[in-house]
Amino acid sequence: MRINTIGLLKQVKKHGYKYIFRGSVPEAVLVDIKQYHKWMDELEDQRDAEYAKKLVSEPKGEGKTLDAVAKEYGIEL
Repeated sequence: MRINTIGLLKQVKKHGYKYIFRGSVPEAVLVDIKQYHKWMDELEDQRDAEYAKKLVSEPKGEGKTLDAVAKEYGIEL
């Protein structure tokens, strides 16, 4: 990079992101770490919701009661 790295990081902190260009073509985006973590949390929540919808639509087995599982594994409730 032919720029002031500290200045670039300050701009990222102020605006949340900064485009990196090669010539006049955007090549990458530098994202503030707090924004990145926020996006990752939102993405994880979305994926969890989609997975939960998938599980709800799948057929269920017969299942076992808690007492039956406890007895099977020798656990006192």
